[in-house]
Amino acid sequence: MKKAIVVLVFLFCGSILMAQNANYEPIVTKIILVRHAEKMLDGSKDPELTTEGKQRAERLRFLLSDIDVDQIFSSPYIRTKNTVAPVAASKNITVEIYNPKDPNFSTYLWSKVKGETAIVVGHSNSIPALVNQLIGKDKFKELTEDVYSKIWILTYSDERLVDCSLYNF
Repeated sequence: MKKAIVVLVFLFCGSILMAQNANYEPIVTKIILVRHAEKMLDGSKDPELTTEGKQRAERLRFLLSDIDVDQIFSSPYIRTKNTVAPVAASKNITVEIYNPKDPNFSTYLWSKVKGETAIVVGHSNSIPALVNQLIGKDKFKELTEDVYSKIWILTYSDERLVDCSLYNF
């Protein structure tokens, strides 16, 4: 009799846990990382985008037009802000400025974007380094000065990386 009661209690508890897990939805976080578009080579430390760079910024807006974006981060430079400006305007999102040299930015980013979709725009050295921090591997190297077409999309389920895709746009 005691065994039967124990078995019934065990089955009852198991069915409750299964019912709870059936309603469980993981927390999905997407982080889209982009190097700024083509910049003018005018010798300044903060150049504007070239005509080609402005066209690439528009392609980025079009590429992300069907994606719900919650937050956008850009380094404080004209070229990064202008790369993401068309996306920000189309989504009516204020761009948050970050320091690409801040070694704690990835931790800050996680605290802000968990369960959301965010875009981060940076530089040939900072974006691959940030991707590496976020995936926990030293996989991607600094981009050369002539590469502006890379976009990484990282997808997490309950803070566990489930996809790291690299595209050209």
